Amino acid sequence: MIRYSLILVLSLCLISCGSAPSEAPTPVTPAPPEKAPDAVELSKPLNNTTCLEAVNTNQVQFTWTTVPSASSYEIKITNLKTNVTETKAAATSPALISLTAGETYAWSVVSKSSKTTLTATSPSWKFFFAGTGESSSAPNPAQLLSPLSGESVDALNGQIKLSWKATDADTPQESLTYEIYIGEDFAKVALNDVPKVKSTTNSISVPVQSGKIYYWMVKTMDSKSASYSSVNGFRVN
Repeated sequence: MIRYSLILVLSLCLISCGSAPSEAPTPVTPAPPEKAPDAVELSKPLNNTTCLEAVNTNQVQFTWTTVPSASSYEIKITNLKTNVTETKAAATSPALISLTAGETYAWSVVSKSSKTTLTATSPSWKFFFAGTGESSSAPNPAQLLSPLSGESVDALNGQIKLSWKATDADTPQESLTYEIYIGEDFAKVALNDVPKVKSTTNSISVPVQSGKIYYWMVKTMDSKSASYSSVNGFRVN
């Protein structure tokens, strides 16, 4: 009996001297993933603006809808003729940026945040920047005489004649020069994204195809500045 009592006492001692149960590890909450700021909605210049005037001398005002998740912005402006892109920092909208007149541009806005390296980019819009010249020297926009807008015309030997009227307050008409833009895509003609035809007279013959619709526009130039006509469309019988 004494022997069994001794074994029981020794067993209890071994249990009491054993290592304490380990504590459960504290769960680690993973850091939330970085989130990019929201992309902005562009406002002005409107997409496909054909004759944007400057706010000040050769300055364009860019506006967009700001977003709370962004702390700053970058405006990316690409000259579509040279394919050169400029990046301008902006704290908020609007922003004034100097550009070269007489060029077509694409622009977009990048949203940036001080809390993350991620960014968001808006859609890209296009516009033609006419700029502003001295009112005393800028030629008046050409009046397109033929074909008239919406007119159906007959081609002669695969060609039709374009004619227009242009005036300038201080430049003789014979000193004016012209660039004619014609094509089947209205937006490309309006943005000068078609081959141009030069002329020193106020009429010119161009090749066309029967059954097609064409759009055309005239740029009138003197020695200092230029102006752009409206865009007319016509159908070839």
